[in-house]
Amino acid sequence: MNGIPMRQLRTGILLTVAFFLFHCPPPAALGQQDIPGIGKIDSIGSKSPKTPADSAAAAKQDSARRAAGADSLYMAPDSLERMSTPSLVGTLDRAMDSTHYVTREDIHWIGFRYPGSILETFPGVYIRDQSSAGQYNQINIRGQDWRSVAILQNGRLMNDPASGIYNLYQYSTEYADRIELITGPRAFLYGLNSAAGAVNFVTRNYNSNRAFTKLNFSESAWGYAYTDGTFSQNVSRKLNLTVGFQFQGMDGRFLNSLHDAWNIRGKVRYNVSRDLNIILSEYYTSSNTDLNGGVDPLRSRDPFDARLGVVENSDAYEKIRRHDLDLSAVGTFLDDTVNVSTLNLYYSHDRREYRDEENRPDPNGVFIMSDHISSWMGATLTQNFNTALQRFSAGLNLELRQIEGSPNIGRRRNVIASGWGKEELLLGEFLTVAGFGRIDSYLHNQYVGAGADATLHMASALDLFGGFSFSRRVPNYMELYWTDSTVTRSQSLVAEKHRGMELGAELRWADGSNLRVAYFHRTVREPILFRLTAGTHVLPSFSITNGGSIVTNGIEARLRMRIWLLSIEGTGTYLVQSEGGSNFANLPKLSLSGGVYFWHKLVEGHLELKTGFRGQYRSAQNGELFNPEALAYVSNAGTHIGYASSVDFFLIGHIGDAYVHFIWENPLDIQYYATPFYPGGDRAIRFGLSWEFWN
Repeated sequence: MNGIPMRQLRTGILLTVAFFLFHCPPPAALGQQDIPGIGKIDSIGSKSPKTPADSAAAAKQDSARRAAGADSLYMAPDSLERMSTPSLVGTLDRAMDSTHYVTREDIHWIGFRYPGSILETFPGVYIRDQSSAGQYNQINIRGQDWRSVAILQNGRLMNDPASGIYNLYQYSTEYADRIELITGPRAFLYGLNSAAGAVNFVTRNYNSNRAFTKLNFSESAWGYAYTDGTFSQNVSRKLNLTVGFQFQGMDGRFLNSLHDAWNIRGKVRYNVSRDLNIILSEYYTSSNTDLNGGVDPLRSRDPFDARLGVVENSDAYEKIRRHDLDLSAVGTFLDDTVNVSTLNLYYSHDRREYRDEENRPDPNGVFIMSDHISSWMGATLTQNFNTALQRFSAGLNLELRQIEGSPNIGRRRNVIASGWGKEELLLGEFLTVAGFGRIDSYLHNQYVGAGADATLHMASALDLFGGFSFSRRVPNYMELYWTDSTVTRSQSLVAEKHRGMELGAELRWADGSNLRVAYFHRTVREPILFRLTAGTHVLPSFSITNGGSIVTNGIEARLRMRIWLLSIEGTGTYLVQSEGGSNFANLPKLSLSGGVYFWHKLVEGHLELKTGFRGQYRSAQNGELFNPEALAYVSNAGTHIGYASSVDFFLIGHIGDAYVHFIWENPLDIQYYATPFYPGGDRAIRFGLSWEFWN
């Protein structure tokens, strides 16, 4: 597989940066207006970035928003009041607590590589990382893997029906106005098979009278390069046009680890009236990615040395060509802008070409050429209705799913339907009680889930919360129908039965610091397991079967604290799983991540600087082996992997409309595996910038 030469790409990017620097100088304060009670809002209708100094005020606003159920973001009309669009179009919950999402302003300060880097900042999230751009990193939430996690864009499911999963490297972070994560009892409510969690990318609706341009660029070792560009402008009194692109590429540290991916996005928004908007959007993905299966520690003289490490597969790669098209009607017909009606018509088409060819220096004797083509189309209708005493939301979904062609799954065509609802009662200032439920019609069977939760506001600084739910995770097409020489089934599969609960507390201080701690429990009856089987195949062989019961108990915590000029950030998860009374050690028991930073405004407020050290720790685990053809992680019955840890030096500066990042990753060059057997990232420097321009 051939990609764009990195040297030529860097030259092109630098020329692009130079062009913008010389031809599009950013104005100092143009396009900003001061709205009483809101603060400074620029001409594209978004708040100025929240800094640690603003955190106390933000905490008070968060408490008020939970009580009133108002939107967390304000989308202002332009200065001539020609366009009016509700904020947070596509959000899962307009009264969502701020601990369940990050905004685009927050994302600037994270130092991410891709959306998975951002999701790791939430407690309870563990990413099974292959440590190379474009790979299928598995997201795990509270002990449940990506088959129980729904990835959504504006509330509509992005998981491919063929595999049941979504590769987070395929999503452009810049496209999101905020990223939401729902875990716990409510998670199952928001998507098919979202029993563990729902990740929702709420895309941004720009509102700019002048031409708005934004450029992001980052570069690192082994030929890693990332660039993203956005352009938006109101082209008439009622019409906005937004287009963007993202490129991500990597030459690779080991043999057969090239990655070359493009995303093209576009959105047209037409303001029919003050109460109705029509939004048409397209998101296109094209990627070529090598899949080397990790290193073979037995054949490698040094598995952490790029020259001496021997990869499992020097031949395999994939090509992805995917379209996601949405047409939405968004209205506020109930005399309140927080009561939003949304009808979304969507269509997705995904073509995955998997190849294992004998044209590389070290052939493995396997020859595979398989094309998997899937498509799905449907309609989603949602409505929320808020009053001073309650908050109600509901939705309906009807979808046609097709496997148009696959040598391993065959041709499939099914219609699925879903309905869900949630009612929250605001019982005075101190208590909120909610009940919720969902029903799915899937492959001629009906599945019901329900739950309830409550939050007790002990004081302005302390909340106690708890809840429970039961739901199902239905087997996806891959689990039901996939056939090849590496896969066997001992029985017909049935849906997993999930029962879970959580109890926790959140403590807030006057300076905006907060601590959130939660205990969670989940029992999964008849879990669908991928058990490793004996074989001499290059790819891991496995049996797909329903197990007995897996019981998960855990504690998660998140801390955000300001001490003088220092910012302390940290998350931790302690997890214990058992199957039939025996330990189930596919995940680390203890996961910790966080950092200590100097974070303050300098040079009379012209420079905001965040710098310090961040690190992570993962205890020993068995882990799971990856089968790249079937896109399946298989229980590892062999050598377990030891603990993993690393430390990064971190610096991000905000000057005017530009953010500059400099991150020295793993400067101690600690050697570890995050996934069997993919070596963790070695010592590397990553730097880049993000800059907004008004033309």
